[in-house]
Parts: sequence; structure tokens; C-alpha cells
Amino acid sequence: MYRLTENLSRFLFILMVIFGSSACTTIQPTSVDLTATPIQSIPASIIAESRSCKPTLDDGVSPSYKPDAPERTVVGQGHVVTGVVRSSMDCQPIANAKLEFWPEQEGLGHPDSSRATFFTDLDGYYRFECNLPEHIHMRISAPGYRTIGVNSHHPEGKAEGTFDIVLEPEK
Repeated sequence: MYRLTENLSRFLFILMVIFGSSACTTIQPTSVDLTATPIQSIPASIIAESRSCKPTLDDGVSPSYKPDAPERTVVGQGHVVTGVVRSSMDCQPIANAKLEFWPEQEGLGHPDSSRATFFTDLDGYYRFECNLPEHIHMRISAPGYRTIGVNSHHPEGKAEGTFDIVLEPEK
């Protein structure tokens, strides 16, 4: 029994020395290397793929288009569409791209009260809110890029949708 008590006392003494002495020491800040290890690196094929953006299909501007729609981002409620306008060259966002939207509402066609013109922010982001439409006609333009007409956003009864747009540089 004496031997067990002696061993336990030594063990506790060693723990006290180890933990007790570290409680009084000052911890020096160390620098952390944040560079990627080979395991953390991103494969070149993924980088290349993410840097190439396929241009959005140009459906042509609908005959129902009317220029000079009021500048606004809300023309109703029930559906919100958001997205980013990017360049096909490097997939970078296009700031201040001009978007002209005119939703088609069941039984009403394309009412002037639902037409809107608005612009992307510095990150190429846009947001548009309208009554739930059958689809939304779009005309997208930006200096140095081809203007396109799109009729590909069909909400299918959903309250929210995302529609990213990729423009090609003018030739």
C-alpha cells in the first residue's frame, strides 16, 4: 500500500510540475503558415473551368419590347429573381449592366406597370421583384458587350428564382 501511495504521490507531483509551471509561463505568439499544401491545392482543370463562362443564349429581343421603361426594381410581389451578370472572357462580374425586364402575366400580357429598367451593382448582382409571371422577357446590355434578349426565366410557380447572365464582348 505504501508503494502505491508513493507512486501516486510522485505522479501527482509530476503533473503539478508540468501543469503548474505552464500556467505561469507566457505564451509567445507564433506565425501560422497559411499557404496551401499540395493536398489543399485546387486542380488546374477546376480553375480553368471556373474562369470560362459560357455566354447566355441570345433569344433575340421580343416584339413586345418597349424602350425607356421606368427605372425601378419592384413592380409587384410574389416573385423575386436574382442573379449576377458576368463577362464570358474571364467570368468577372459586370458592374452597372443595364437590365430591362417585362414580365408576362397570365391573362394580362405585358402590362406597362410591370416593365422596369435597372442596373447591376459593383459585384454584377441584381434583384427584381414582380407579381408571379408566366415568364420574364429580358434585354441586357453593358458598354463593350453585345446586347442580348432573353426569354428563358420561367418561375413555374416558385416565389424565388436565380438567373445568372453571361455577356460576350463586342467584336
